Amino acid sequence: MNARSIVRRAAVGAGTLAGVATLVLGGSGVASAETARYTVWSNRCSGTLMTQYVSGGGGWQVRNYVNNNSGGTTCSGWIDWAADGDTNHFYGLQNRIWVDPYHSQESTYIPDNDPALARVCVQANGDNYARCTAWW
Repeated sequence: MNARSIVRRAAVGAGTLAGVATLVLGGSGVASAETARYTVWSNRCSGTLMTQYVSGGGGWQVRNYVNNNSGGTTCSGWIDWAADGDTNHFYGLQNRIWVDPYHSQESTYIPDNDPALARVCVQANGDNYARCTAWW
C-alpha cells in the first residue's frame, strides 16, 4: 500500500466518523470536508488542487480552484489525470476553465480513486509555461 492510499484511507475514516456524528445529530450522511492539497502559481494566477471524499460510492474527487489576482491578463486552469496511475501517459487539459482578471472560478470534479492520479495546472496568458502541482 502506497503512502497516498494510507492518507486517503485515513481521510475516508475521518469522513465516515463525521457522517456518523451527523447521523447521531439527526442529519443524513454527507461528504467529508473539501481539502486543499497543493497550490501552484503562474504570474499572479494560482491553481489549487482541491479534494473531497464522497461516501456512498462516490469515492475521491478532485477539482481545480483557479484564482486570478492579475489586473491585466486572463489565465486558464485544468486537471491532468492518469486513470491507471501511469503519469507518463495521462489525459491533459481535463475540465479546462478560463478566468478573467480579479476573478476566481472552479472546475468541475473528476473521479480520482486508486490507482488514478491527478494534478492541477495553471497558466497565465503571456506565460510560456504551464505550472502544475505534484501528482495526488
